[in-house]
Amino acid sequence: MNNAQTKKPPLAGIVTGLAGGTAFGLITPVFPFAHSLGVTASSATIIRFIIGSLIMAAIILVTKSTLTVPKNKILPLCSMGLLIFGVTVCYLSAVTYIPVSLGAILFYTYPVIVTVIDPLLQRRLPSLIQLGLSILAFTGITIALGTNIEELDWRGVLFVMGAAFSISGTLIVSRSVVSHVPNLTIVFYVNIVATALTCLYLLFDGNVSLPNEWSNQWFGWVLSITIALLYLLATLGQIATVNFIGPSRTAMLFNIEPVITIITAVIVLHETLNQPQIIGSIFVLSAVVISCYRPVRVAAP
Repeated sequence: MNNAQTKKPPLAGIVTGLAGGTAFGLITPVFPFAHSLGVTASSATIIRFIIGSLIMAAIILVTKSTLTVPKNKILPLCSMGLLIFGVTVCYLSAVTYIPVSLGAILFYTYPVIVTVIDPLLQRRLPSLIQLGLSILAFTGITIALGTNIEELDWRGVLFVMGAAFSISGTLIVSRSVVSHVPNLTIVFYVNIVATALTCLYLLFDGNVSLPNEWSNQWFGWVLSITIALLYLLATLGQIATVNFIGPSRTAMLFNIEPVITIITAVIVLHETLNQPQIIGSIFVLSAVVISCYRPVRVAAP
């Protein structure tokens, strides 16, 4: 007997997913401006997590949200902070060995990973339709970004796949947390854990630039804070979307990120939009639109 039924995806879930993916997509075009002033990736990362923690603390104080977490959710919550930290470190390490575009392609295997692993952990088979949509979106990203197999470096591949599995783990683990802990509380603790881990990491990294080393401190701070706010919005959107429509559909909606990056790069950085980027973006957008309209599977009452 089948105890499941379907319903249309809630509009709130679609909006938070697309908003989060858009926020992520805007970070890549913004960072080159900050980097040109002397802001390193490590500096942007620590600023991101510290500002995120402070903003979330202020929001929680104003809204009087609870900071209490059930004991059985403390470990999953800390794991989410560790995994988000892992995404940042692994991805930044990867692009020192392989081109950013190639790293982005390999990174976006994560929606396929989530679509396969999450249902298996729920003791059911993956949806062939959702898997097909994930592969369609991944194909579009590959076409849009282009790739050169000769530029592969096994170290870069290992790092970027570590980033892909880390973000997959974040989405999957968050399923068990979002129904028991408020979203604001989750994001606050995730930022706190990630901040602590980043501080430890930077002791060995040695690639942090201080504001007095930036060529324009005021603009450097504006861009760094902008990046931090975009990351915070993206993280909030990601966690909220998992609560609405689950990890697999969330990963699908976040495929909008590279499309937003390409469009923003054309508008802001005056890059040229070529035919592969147009075709690839159409593939991705088609997969996202179909996923938005495809009914979600829910337990019968």
